[in-house]
Amino acid sequence: MKAGENSRPEIIVSVTDTGPGIAPEDQAKLFQAFSQVDDSPTRKTGGTGLGLSISQNLIQMHGGRIGVDSAVGKGSTFYFTLPVYRGNPSSNEPQSIMAEK
Repeated sequence: MKAGENSRPEIIVSVTDTGPGIAPEDQAKLFQAFSQVDDSPTRKTGGTGLGLSISQNLIQMHGGRIGVDSAVGKGSTFYFTLPVYRGNPSSNEPQSIMAEK
């Protein structure tokens, strides 16, 4: 846990791989609905291109961030953050994360 962009405590979850990496121009496509980096007809795996888009929406609804750090030939690190506290950022008192009535 560390302080995020707004100096609020947040949890960071990341996954790193040693795969081929993703070029910067392709990284912009990753979080767009129905978009895939490799859309060639010879692609070996299927998918609709919705997983990261849905994940981004859910994480942003909870006040978090999602992203990728990647370099071609060096692998990728996907990460997301979720705030630990909600409400007044100057308050250190935990707030309920349940839906407010």
